[in-house]
Amino acid sequence: MSPTAEQQVKFLSNLQRLLGEGQFVATYKYALLLALADIAIEAGDDTGAPLPVSTKLIAEKFIQYYWRQVVPYVPKSDPMAGEVLRQNTGKQAAVIRHVIEARQHHGDSLATAKSDSKGWKSLVTDVDQVVCKMPLWKLQTVGQDSFDFLYENKVKGTSIELRPGVTFCLRQFYGLIGDLVRGAWVRYIRRHNHDTLGTTADLSEFLFGSERSDLSDVRDILEDLQSGRCFYCEKPMQRHGGHVDHFVPWSKYPLDLGHNFVVAHQTCNSAKSDHLAAASYLSAWAERNIQHRDQLVSEFDAHSVLHDLPTSARIANWAYQRTFDVAGMTWTRKGNMVPLTEDWIQSINQLMESA
Repeated sequence: MSPTAEQQVKFLSNLQRLLGEGQFVATYKYALLLALADIAIEAGDDTGAPLPVSTKLIAEKFIQYYWRQVVPYVPKSDPMAGEVLRQNTGKQAAVIRHVIEARQHHGDSLATAKSDSKGWKSLVTDVDQVVCKMPLWKLQTVGQDSFDFLYENKVKGTSIELRPGVTFCLRQFYGLIGDLVRGAWVRYIRRHNHDTLGTTADLSEFLFGSERSDLSDVRDILEDLQSGRCFYCEKPMQRHGGHVDHFVPWSKYPLDLGHNFVVAHQTCNSAKSDHLAAASYLSAWAERNIQHRDQLVSEFDAHSVLHDLPTSARIANWAYQRTFDVAGMTWTRKGNMVPLTEDWIQSINQLMESA
């Protein structure tokens, strides 16, 4: 059963208290909160039921978050300088060290690292051990009190179960939770890296922005698939001139997965901005991913592009369901905003069944 309005407000109050009063000697607790929110979207539902979560799944999320953050930060004032930002109060955090070692071995591509099954399993195991030792059983401690409103503090174990109603709230308030946690994470990093960062750095973009380095490969793959035409207006594009767009906007769910990308004119991409596209575009996106599923998987694997069609489908389902529930508007060409029609459900269902 879904939590009541009062219970939802209580959940947000508890989260705010945790962020405001909890002890944060490293950024692990922020990563754990983001991981639980992401897992709620990707594996949960809106029934209000409890959700089992393995620590290995949390560890994979940690690797994903920190993979970008271990890149040395280079100040604009001194392009020859650069260092990995500190993520804790003592010596460099263990997860950071593990991820740095993996990047040194595999290069910049997270997809390449995941394709090395033995190496990836070892990395996940190392990070999992840190998760179980450090943030998992200490996250919900405020002062000397246990404040376990998210899951039972069992002190040990390799899994947790989100309490009834928690998954619903994480999904319902995903955007707000992400803003709160990332904001606190940015403030922590700035406080412990003041000499390196100064006062003008766009730290949020550096820590959490979309990874752009491999999108040229995505663009080429999708330009061919779209026969050189813009996904939105369907007019021809110049070769290699299209812009890669997150179909479900990055601002709504910050994850780069191959099936979520489309290629569009710069003007169409800019006009769509952070809006959800109308149901007709959703139908075309779902049809493309169904019809060309095997080809896309082959191309993404060949170019080390992260992809997970079932996850992309569940994220889209969550985003469109949220918009539909509040009678929200969606984008169509020429900057028009239109209500989301009920036929979006059929498109998503077909995609989820095929995935």
